[in-house]
Amino acid sequence: MMLGCGYCEKTVHGRPYLYFWHYESRGGRREQVEEYVGPARSPRAREEVTRRVAAYAGRAQAELTGFVRETRAAMASV
Repeated sequence: MMLGCGYCEKTVHGRPYLYFWHYESRGGRREQVEEYVGPARSPRAREEVTRRVAAYAGRAQAELTGFVRETRAAMASV
């Protein structure tokens, strides 16, 4: 299981841009994916990065809660 997300700033043609990265399942493997969000100085892009990180964290928490529940059930039945 690979969980994780974040953001990075890349300079393209001398201008900074924001990218949101996260892991996705692709072809049975987990791969890191980067998605362009917008210019680094844009308030809208900065809000979007924050929204995406929060959304990913919520999904990851739900996934981990389910994993813990399944592990408890499996260990209780041994």
